[in-house]
Amino acid sequence: MKKMAVAVLIIALFLVGCHKQDWEVSIKTKPFYKEGVPAPFAVEVKANGKPVSGLTVHATFEMVNMDHGTITTTLKEKSEGVYEGKVQLPMEGDWEALLQIKNGKQAMEKLVKMKVKKEDAVAMINGLAITMKDVHFYQTLSQIGIAIGKETDQAKYKGEELKERLNYWERQNQHLQQIHPSVTHLIELHSMALLAKEKGYSVTKSEVAKELTERKRQYDRYKTAKEIIRQYGEKKFWKQQQQYAELALLAKKVWNDMVKQTEKENPNVAKTEIYFLAQKKYDELLISQVNSLQIKLYLPSES
Repeated sequence: MKKMAVAVLIIALFLVGCHKQDWEVSIKTKPFYKEGVPAPFAVEVKANGKPVSGLTVHATFEMVNMDHGTITTTLKEKSEGVYEGKVQLPMEGDWEALLQIKNGKQAMEKLVKMKVKKEDAVAMINGLAITMKDVHFYQTLSQIGIAIGKETDQAKYKGEELKERLNYWERQNQHLQQIHPSVTHLIELHSMALLAKEKGYSVTKSEVAKELTERKRQYDRYKTAKEIIRQYGEKKFWKQQQQYAELALLAKKVWNDMVKQTEKENPNVAKTEIYFLAQKKYDELLISQVNSLQIKLYLPSES
């Protein structure tokens, strides 16, 4: 960072000699480190305590006491006096950023220091983190569902029909390897659980205990399911299953509301049609709920 320090000294001397107005610069959003994920970085620029608009701002990042080269990004004005961009840093630790700020002929450089931390979340919902641990658990749940399906079909079908069914489960397993669908599901589940709480709903310990008992009874019937749980770690699995069950039960209460509402509006309609219409209401409510929340994604791109 010596080159940056020299550059800051030179530009500072230039500004003093020319009597240019100094801008006050502060970090608004500090970047994080997450492999393969660009992080937001924002600064606020003021003059005499008031935000300054219309500036051109570039930031050049360099790690303190380590040679990772430099990373340059352009910050664009997001709101009055606030300039934001994205930067993908190669590791956590102590970083410095040389800010180059211009407004026509007036220019300034400022060196800011920051400690960059690793971000474990793949998504944030109103400040609530969804982590890779949550994703791995949901993928394990889905893997159990696939294993149960395969084991059931192997006992039920033979020949070409069995081959077709196993190919289907293999496609499901390949789809499961992608992170994005799992994160989407968890965002939807958390969103509807939050809505249930807003409506005044809660789940009791007995409701959760009943759900866990049913799940254990189901999994115990299948050798493959029990093996997946054993490999995952039984204590860890059931602790996360309890947390997942609480969310699922809350979301189910919202679903039940949609069913009751649909039955009231359509008293002479068959159950299958009721569920279809209720699902449509639920999906519309889900979209509205998701749009009302502050959701941030920290996902690597998938090829």
